[in-house]
Amino acid sequence: MGSSFRAVKPMIDIEIEEAAIFTRRMLRVEPKVRVAMVNLVETVLEELLPGYVFTVLPDDEMPGMDGFTGVGHYEICLSNSTYEALNASDPDARFTVAHELGHLILHSKRSSAMAKRIEYDRRVDPEWQADCFADAWLMPYEGVLECSSVEEVVERFSVPEDAARRRFLQVKDYPKIQGELFE
Repeated sequence: MGSSFRAVKPMIDIEIEEAAIFTRRMLRVEPKVRVAMVNLVETVLEELLPGYVFTVLPDDEMPGMDGFTGVGHYEICLSNSTYEALNASDPDARFTVAHELGHLILHSKRSSAMAKRIEYDRRVDPEWQADCFADAWLMPYEGVLECSSVEEVVERFSVPEDAARRRFLQVKDYPKIQGELFE
């Protein structure tokens, strides 16, 4: 038997990439620069999204969680340790906040449903979608394309090495895929 999970509207990589690009453009964030994530969650989102709430809770009130995003409204909540790490520009904390931003942009005003998993399909997985958004938000295609190594992606965008590797390989494989599509 499959397990239960929360399913959202199916999205593919390119749709999520476009949402991240649109969000960067709306916020006037150049594709080759590192995003100031503290300023984003504390100030910018509050100015742009009516009713947006940013909260930091003690770690003991968020057992096993770094952060969460409200459903049906614009809210990002971080554990105190994640917030402190974010203020220290910790790559994992930056990714966590970008992941929560992905939920905020992609899922806050959309409904989800409980589903019985027969087989895994990432297109309806809100966690996969939020990770995909975080990759594209923190490491835009144009910026990663200029990087010659995973280490350079880590340094330029202050992201975790595993996320940088995933994105670097995705971006570097894209021209090869295009070449296979066109004669």
